[in-house]
Order: sequence, then C-alpha cells, then structure tokens
Amino acid sequence: MSDQYDSLGMRIERLEAANAIARLSADYCRGADLRDLELFLSVWSDDGTWRVRDDLEFVGREHIAEGIQTQWRTTTRTFHWTSNPSIEIGVDRAQGTARFDVYSETQLLDQSWLSVAGSYYDTYISTKNGWRLRSRTAVVHSQRPV
Repeated sequence: MSDQYDSLGMRIERLEAANAIARLSADYCRGADLRDLELFLSVWSDDGTWRVRDDLEFVGREHIAEGIQTQWRTTTRTFHWTSNPSIEIGVDRAQGTARFDVYSETQLLDQSWLSVAGSYYDTYISTKNGWRLRSRTAVVHSQRPV
C-alpha cells in the first residue's frame, strides 16, 4: 500500500466514501422505481448532469426533475438493479468515480415490457451535505421486449 493511504483514518474515510457512493446508486434506483422525486433528486449535486443517452442530457436538479417526470409519464412501472460496483475515491477524498452495471425492466403505457442491460458511468463529489452524484451517463448494451 502506498504512503498516501497508509493511515487507518484515511482508509476508513475511503471505505465510508465508497459505502456512501454505493448507497447513492441504490437511492437513485429506488427513487426512480418508487417515483419518489425527493429521494431521486437527493442523490444529485446542484450542478449534476444526467445523460440518459447520447442525444439527451439534463443539467441541474430542476432539469433532472423534468427528465425523470417525463419518464414517469411514459411508463407504468420500472425496476432497476445495479451490480458489480467499481468505485474509486480520489486521493483528496473529495471526488470519486464509479461504474455500476444495471439491469432494468420497464412497463410501458401499452402494458408491454422492455428489458434493458447497461452500465452507469458516474462521477461523485463530496459536499458539506455528504457525497453527491455529479454526473451519470447511462450506456445501453442491450434492449429487448420481454
């Protein structure tokens, strides 16, 4: 282990940060699936960026709220599961990056279902209110009807 991570306190801070980031990803999924706008928005930094696909991006909490509410109007139910977290905490412990694999099922308004497999590529920032998601880019690897 390198000198910069030698102290027990620093290692504990990094573990706590990784745990907080994993929780943010879970709260993102729960907020989306339960249609809980307050929970969904609580994970984002004020200047957060949510890129749902290459040609669609929302910047700032207000626009992110509009984006998720539009999704809710076009679907009946969603279920998200993230796995395989790969979380890196910056040496300064003020920023981090992560990749989560995601599987979701979405029921459309016509009652048909879509199955989606993809990945989330994230950046995080430590704020006075704890860790927050600064950016999330969703990449779809496969999408098909169920």
